[in-house]
Amino acid sequence: MINSKDLLKKILLYAFPIIAFMLCLFAEETSLAAKKALYLCLDVVIPSLFPFFVLSGIITPYMSALSCPNILKRIIEKVLKLPYYSIIIILLGFISGYPNGAKMTKDMFNEGLIDSRQATKLLTATNYCSPLFIVGTVGAGLFKSLKLGLFLLLIHWVSGVLSAYITGKIVNYDKGFQPNNLVVPTKSRRSVKQSKPFSVQLTSSIESAAILCVKLTGFITFFAVASELLSQLSVFTFLGKGLSILFDTGSENFSELITAVFKGVIEITSGAQAVSQIKGMQLNMQLAAISLIFGFAGFSAHSQIIGIMNGTGAKYRIFFLAKLLHGVLGCLLTLTTIYLMPMTVETATIGVMPAITWSWGRPIIVLALLASLLAPSFKDNAKSRKSRPY
Repeated sequence: MINSKDLLKKILLYAFPIIAFMLCLFAEETSLAAKKALYLCLDVVIPSLFPFFVLSGIITPYMSALSCPNILKRIIEKVLKLPYYSIIIILLGFISGYPNGAKMTKDMFNEGLIDSRQATKLLTATNYCSPLFIVGTVGAGLFKSLKLGLFLLLIHWVSGVLSAYITGKIVNYDKGFQPNNLVVPTKSRRSVKQSKPFSVQLTSSIESAAILCVKLTGFITFFAVASELLSQLSVFTFLGKGLSILFDTGSENFSELITAVFKGVIEITSGAQAVSQIKGMQLNMQLAAISLIFGFAGFSAHSQIIGIMNGTGAKYRIFFLAKLLHGVLGCLLTLTTIYLMPMTVETATIGVMPAITWSWGRPIIVLALLASLLAPSFKDNAKSRKSRPY
C-alpha cells in the first residue's frame, strides 16, 4: 500500500518538469510578477517591518520585568491563559502587521518566557494585517476612501480578537500537545539572557532582523510567481466559474469575486486588488470579500509564519483554524454592520503610484541589509584579533 507522503513526493517529482515548462512558457509574466514582488519588499515590506523586528529582539529579554495593573494581569492570565507580560506582544501585533507577531512569539519562546501551548495561543492573537496596508493601500489607494480603510481595519481587529478567543479555548483542550513538547519558563534561563550587554543584544537583534527580511523577500517573491502562474493558466477563473455554476448564481460578477478571493487565498495584495477592480459589484460584497482575505492572510503569510515558528512545537492546524475563522467572522461582521448601519462614503481622487518605478530608497534598503548582515562578522573578527596571542 502506498503511503500518502510517498504519493505526494511522487506527484511533486513528476510535476516538476511540467511546472518548469510552464514557467518557461510564461517567462515574461512570471518575471514581471517577481520584479513587482521584489520592489514591494524593498519599498514597503522591509522598511515597515525591519524596525519592529529589531525592537522585538531588544525588548523581549526584559519583558518579565514589566509591571502592569492587577486588573490587566487578571484579564490576560485568567481569560487568555497567557503570562501578563505578553500584552506587549499582543499590542505590537495589532500595529506591526504580518508576520511580526510570529517573530515576537518566537523570541519569547527562545527566551523561555512561554511554552509551546502558550506560543500557539499567542500566535493566533498577534498576527494581523498592517494598519498602514489596510488604511493606506486598500482604503485610500484602491477604494479612494480613508473612511472605508478605517472601517475595514476596525472589522479586522474585532474579528481577530473573537477568533483568537475561540481558538484559545480549543488550545486548552487540544490533546495533541504532549508534555515533552512544553518548555516551562525558568528564571535561570531568563537571567542568562538578561545578563547580555545591551550592545550585544542590539547587534544580534539587527542581524536576526536582516536575515528574516531576506527570508520574507523569498517567500513573497515565490508566492507572487506562483499566483501569477496560476492566473495565466486560468486556474482561478476555472474555480470561480465552477463555483458560480455550482451555486447556480448565473452572475458574472460572482464568478469574478470568487476568482479574486482565490487569488487572495494565495497572496493578500493581489487578491485585494482583484476584488477592487470588479466592475458593477456591490460595495458591501467587495468589502466582505476583502475582510475574508485579510483575516485568512493568504498562504504566503502562512508560510512565513511556519518558517519563523519552526522548532517551537506550536501547532499550525490551530493557527490555520484561527485564520480561517478570522476571515469568516470578518466577512460576516462586514455584511452585518453595513446592513444594520448603512454609511455614506465619499471617494477622493488619490493617485496610486505605479507598481514599477525607480526609487532611491531601494539601494539604501539593500545597503542597510548588507550592513546589518556583515556588521556582526566584522565584530567577531575584531574580537578574535584582540584575543589572539602575540
